[in-house]
Amino acid sequence: MSENKRSFLIRFLSAALPLLLVLYVLSIGPVSGYLVTPSGLRDDVSSETLGRIESFYTPVIWAVNSNDFLLSIAEKYVEFWEDIL
Repeated sequence: MSENKRSFLIRFLSAALPLLLVLYVLSIGPVSGYLVTPSGLRDDVSSETLGRIESFYTPVIWAVNSNDFLLSIAEKYVEFWEDIL
């Protein structure tokens, strides 16, 4: 691999990976806003899908539940998306 290609790849990854990480963390709001209705969870989503979603967001849920400050921010963020959707 030439030095220019390697340099481009490193620059791309150094920008893309942090962006993808931020988008991953922020995506929990719209996902929960879609899944939660005023009467509870949506009926058209299978329990298998809910389990996969929970597994996907387990690192975020763990981090939020281990810090009261993050928990209060996350609750407000999720409520914001539930109100929008």
